Amino acid sequence: MHKGHSLTRRDLLRRGAILVGSTTVFSGLLASCRGASPEASPTAAPAPATQATPTPMTMATPAASPTPAATAKRGGTLRVAIIGEPPALDPQFTTATITANITWHMFEPLFHRDKKFSPKPLLAESYEFTENNKVLTIKLRPNVKFHDGRPLTADDAIASLLRYSKLSGRGRNLFTRVANLDKIDTHTIRFEFKEPTGIALIYLAQVDSFIMPKDLAEAYPDKGLEQFIGTGPFKFKERLPDRYIALVRNEDYTPLEGGPDGYGGTKIPYFDEIRFIPVPEQAVRGDGLVTGEFDFAEQLSLDNFDAFKAEPNLSLQVTLPYYFYGAHFNKSKESIMSNPKLRHALLAAVDVEPVARAGFSRPEFYRLYSSQSAPETPWHTDGGAEYYNQRNPEKAKQLLAEAGYDGRPIRWLSTKEYSYNYNMALVLKQQLEAIGVTIDLQVMDWATLVKTRSQRDAWDIFITGHESYQHPVLQPYMNPTWPGFWENAQRDQLVQQLMGETDEARIKELARELDRVWWEDAVMIKVCEGATLRGYTKKLQGYANLPDWFFWNCWFA
Repeated sequence: MHKGHSLTRRDLLRRGAILVGSTTVFSGLLASCRGASPEASPTAAPAPATQATPTPMTMATPAASPTPAATAKRGGTLRVAIIGEPPALDPQFTTATITANITWHMFEPLFHRDKKFSPKPLLAESYEFTENNKVLTIKLRPNVKFHDGRPLTADDAIASLLRYSKLSGRGRNLFTRVANLDKIDTHTIRFEFKEPTGIALIYLAQVDSFIMPKDLAEAYPDKGLEQFIGTGPFKFKERLPDRYIALVRNEDYTPLEGGPDGYGGTKIPYFDEIRFIPVPEQAVRGDGLVTGEFDFAEQLSLDNFDAFKAEPNLSLQVTLPYYFYGAHFNKSKESIMSNPKLRHALLAAVDVEPVARAGFSRPEFYRLYSSQSAPETPWHTDGGAEYYNQRNPEKAKQLLAEAGYDGRPIRWLSTKEYSYNYNMALVLKQQLEAIGVTIDLQVMDWATLVKTRSQRDAWDIFITGHESYQHPVLQPYMNPTWPGFWENAQRDQLVQQLMGETDEARIKELARELDRVWWEDAVMIKVCEGATLRGYTKKLQGYANLPDWFFWNCWFA
């Protein structure tokens, strides 16, 4: 806390200042969303999808982090208001995004995602695929040290990756294809895969594949870490539950050369300390930002954008690309939505613009496009676009009749904990009832919704969001056990091909085909990509407007 400020969180709750009536649009969203048969052809040309273009002033673009200026200086404590207490400080042990975003200041994987979200070496110095992408050899950077001064070696990398293969869902998925992982020399490891696995670098660029000392990996084989020793630009200092998590600068950190690039490249720790402060109340995060209690706050109320914008000492970040949102169908045989013709009837009826506006307030906070992947990624395509935003109620009614729909209520799970969820459901319900569908909207808390959606016979539709900047193979609904229960042989074949491929042009073709199959099988009603709002003091310099926040290469003016 800065000198001169004596407000407590309780005081802030009482104040209300500019935030009266603010909603909890995004609070806790990331932690809850991650985790993680044909085909009616359109009988009429779809209406063109519209694209909302955010204003450049507030739009975050996936560019490289700004190169630290000559005026950049060390010092100070950065106070970051986060959405709540992280369940652990071990991204192999939990999928909570808040854990990943805190801990990648301490821990580093072999690769990072660049400004185009493609993998690039980080702890790795170089790599080579051979034998038709069935062998991957990775050479580690020399002279990298852990926070306790020990050098990084191949033994550390192997032990960490073996732990990753057991604790992380992504790790388990990747290692189903691994025949052997061995040490070539002190700084070189080699994967031997059972089949071509060019996608390995995508997995190894996720924070849950981070590298820790061998003895630490082996001491916590099946539980969360209690010691936090990595190679990153900041080191663990202390954790006081419900108060803060403190990291301090790693004075011995040796950054890569070549300049910042997305989530990696040159990383320089300027702050003496970063304090991540759990603040579950959205209004308190916003009010604390305005009063100077916090230097940075995530997931602010979009409804209060204009009020925040009027504050002379604040900068705002409307983050796109971010998550895309829509209504998942229960495709298991226990649900009425297992009928693909019925799913397509609902797809045909939807006009996404009013649904997106209900969820995200105004056009600068959402974008409309058909792909599973954002335009800034290498996987964005127009595959299946004819099924998106059709706005064709007559076609929908015809498909309802062909599906034999008899008015049976469709059970729709919703929650008011995330206002986008409930508000979007209300507009979709209205549009679908207009074509003769009966919707049973069941409103519950998010925890109950998550529990209910795991039961194949208990629901038919629910809304959630997914990362738009992630490789489509990593989307949770690609797994048939994820609620939605999507099984499709074409999908499985395409996923396997994408897992093996390294040629960029071929990856694009396969991604287009996967988008097409996704739409042809009517997996969900995709509505839009929605933004999240972040704010920070203008004295914070060097902050990179990327979908996930981080605070290396940042300093106080």
